[in-house]
Amino acid sequence: MGEDYNVEVKLLATTFLTSEGEKSFSKGPLSNGESIIEYAGRLCWDTQDKTGQTPNRIQEWIKVGHESMVEHSSATFYVRCSRVVTHELVRHRIASYSQRSQRYVKETEPRFITPPELAGNSTVGLLFIQAMEQAWCAYGEFLKAGIKPEIARYVLPNACETQIVFTMNFRELRHFIRLRTSKQALPEMRCVAGKVRDICKALAPQVFEEC
Repeated sequence: MGEDYNVEVKLLATTFLTSEGEKSFSKGPLSNGESIIEYAGRLCWDTQDKTGQTPNRIQEWIKVGHESMVEHSSATFYVRCSRVVTHELVRHRIASYSQRSQRYVKETEPRFITPPELAGNSTVGLLFIQAMEQAWCAYGEFLKAGIKPEIARYVLPNACETQIVFTMNFRELRHFIRLRTSKQALPEMRCVAGKVRDICKALAPQVFEEC
């Protein structure tokens, strides 16, 4: 469930090594973010000379609960989804967020996310579309009457499409993926988190292998 949601997730940036970092500790097939993680972990035991020599070193640390070094790497994502999802997303406090403003940006074009359960030509599907049309019609009338967008937006639904950029360190991303891909999570959120998980697995497989 969740595959039918018309959401979008893109990786915008991730931790990279400076030229000094590449000289100091980039060895083997690790990604930039993973190189920093192994370097930080080995610094704890003064074994930097063994960097890149032990396959799955990061995974072994994670398995015994030594995850503090995973926080040294991060990733930044662009997400297009409903405001239902962003209301839940911003509850993850160890992160940074920048969201499209409804206070200053006019929502003159009716763009919204339709849950599969409310799609199609069924009675509930038609009722959902009517509700969206009525909301944007009222919003438009408020704007014509001179009401500021920050007040007119009160009539807009949670289904309203929005865009958000968020940055999380790898440790918080592991927590986010585990929590938001579970069967108990909101279906649209599961769709977003699943896309984030797929990107993270390709980005840093040692860190996100079991997520």
